Amino acid sequence: MRIAIASIMHESNTFAVHPTTLADFHVHRGAEMVEHYRPTFHEVAGYIAGADEYDYELHPLLGAGATPAGTVTSEAFETLVGQLLDELRTALPQIDGLLLALHGAMVAEGFPQADGEIVRRVRALVGPDFPVVVTHDYHGNAPEQLVQDATALIIYKTCPHIDQPERGLQAAELIARTIRGEVKPVSAIVKPNVLFNIAFHNTSSAPMKPLMDAAIALEQQPGILAVSIAAGYQYADVPAMGPSIVVVADGDAELAAREAARLGEMMWSVRDQLIPHIASPAEAVKMAMAAAKTPVSLFELGDNIGGGSAGDATIILKELLDQNADGWVVAIYDPEAVQLCAQAGIGGAVSLTVGGKTDQMHGPTLPITGRVRTLHDGTYEETERRHGGGRYFNQGLSAVVDVPKRGEPGKRAGLLVLNSKRTPPMSIHQITCMGIVPQQQRILVAKGAVAPRAAYEPVSAQIIEVDTAGATMINRPPAEFKRARQSFYEWTR
Repeated sequence: MRIAIASIMHESNTFAVHPTTLADFHVHRGAEMVEHYRPTFHEVAGYIAGADEYDYELHPLLGAGATPAGTVTSEAFETLVGQLLDELRTALPQIDGLLLALHGAMVAEGFPQADGEIVRRVRALVGPDFPVVVTHDYHGNAPEQLVQDATALIIYKTCPHIDQPERGLQAAELIARTIRGEVKPVSAIVKPNVLFNIAFHNTSSAPMKPLMDAAIALEQQPGILAVSIAAGYQYADVPAMGPSIVVVADGDAELAAREAARLGEMMWSVRDQLIPHIASPAEAVKMAMAAAKTPVSLFELGDNIGGGSAGDATIILKELLDQNADGWVVAIYDPEAVQLCAQAGIGGAVSLTVGGKTDQMHGPTLPITGRVRTLHDGTYEETERRHGGGRYFNQGLSAVVDVPKRGEPGKRAGLLVLNSKRTPPMSIHQITCMGIVPQQQRILVAKGAVAPRAAYEPVSAQIIEVDTAGATMINRPPAEFKRARQSFYEWTR
């Protein structure tokens, strides 16, 4: 048995101003793909492990991924999908199935549901009976057509995403059993009419935890092959935006439909719990300054880099400065400021204008003075399971600026981390590699929503979510959405 593996993944924020181009994607082909993914905690690592576990030979095609940002350009989409189909066409006489890792929230020019378009093209090439098992991120916006075109769809069960290898291995087992004729997957999808705001995506707490627990329990029942819940991705304005429940049964379409509907009713029943009440920047900073136990981590929801935002928001930084807070650490994407720090050298005094340079959504550009404490090449390694499954990271040439406290000569206000590449805070080593000890700080700022929890919970006495403006603001008015359905409970109640 020979199974092809492939991946094209992007989380596309249609409110972000900069498109995602072909140059933004990192692409690995053939044996290089296996070498790249094997040591990670990605679902493709689960595909690779499945070769030994379920006795099949790997046929790697290509793996491509880019940091979340704006809509994928037509050139990037057509080039990558064309390469995938060319590789698949060549491999078809030699392979028995395809494991395909897609994000589920990719938007390309001309294709709002880009992942669905990929599966549609794959199905048109391989024919109706060829096994194609797809995996999705928990933040996917799954359309009904994709579920019909795929043999089965399996979605991460955790947020932060720490179960990706298991989901890849689950997909590997399902496709192997399908090829051997042991099972016949049939699927049903239900999309409850709730937005399910990202503020509630944490799978370790209500309202999502009871729903995910029910999905996991159902998966153990006879006749059920897989049960998935995608919370959805509210920053992609597309027709299928919103949560999805997908049940895969063994040859019993009625069972799949019935159980998907039951879980959908469970999600609908918690609709009144899905109205966010999140602290403002002023409130959050005040609470952090008054906290008896530290460090306190402030999660900047409007500048969620993992959701495609700019990474250079200054909204919380400005509030920290305005309230004359101390002991803070803030990371900001600003290549221009990094270069000025590099020119000044370690110990050099700098006067910078920082952040707010990508667009008008993420706060003002701020004047910052201080001394360069650290210069670093920006590379670091994460050996633990963290959101996204990555291991090797590169935030580009980076600097730490020691910012003095206003009115108190000789006392530090905080440490400003400046990086040259937009890098989501999935790993605490983003700051520890710069010589910063989190436990010695009072306030840590992470530009994310739920994803940074796996990295920041172990070092934080408290986490406070902060409702800020930006490309990933959590309360974007429904009038700003053009493709998404307007009937979500949260918008019409």
